[in-house]
Amino acid sequence: MAYTHDGKKPVVLKNDPIDADSTDWVYFIYDDWLTVGETITTHSSTIVGGTIETASTSVGPITLDGVAYQTAYAVEVKPSAGSTQISVTHRVTTTKAGAVDLGRTSIDHTAVLNVVSL
Repeated sequence: MAYTHDGKKPVVLKNDPIDADSTDWVYFIYDDWLTVGETITTHSSTIVGGTIETASTSVGPITLDGVAYQTAYAVEVKPSAGSTQISVTHRVTTTKAGAVDLGRTSIDHTAVLNVVSL
């Protein structure tokens, strides 16, 4: 299920919890966020309440739930024992070709997942 990040606060993935004993991938899609001519130059991820099993990875073009995306990144995460929620932050820096580089630096997008026993 896709969620839209408004850039103001973390997105809570209320309908998509993570199992307490599993790992899962969290996807960050930038198709509608990037401006024309803008590209991501660096990306990283951090987590609170769990561990990162696979660091930020470019997986773009990808189809999720029947929707095709061009600029996608994924982070594989695992909740820590006893966690009830994890918070995954994806940080990107961009560049934009032109007389003046209008790229953005260290922009964070955060997803919050509830941890449950499924």
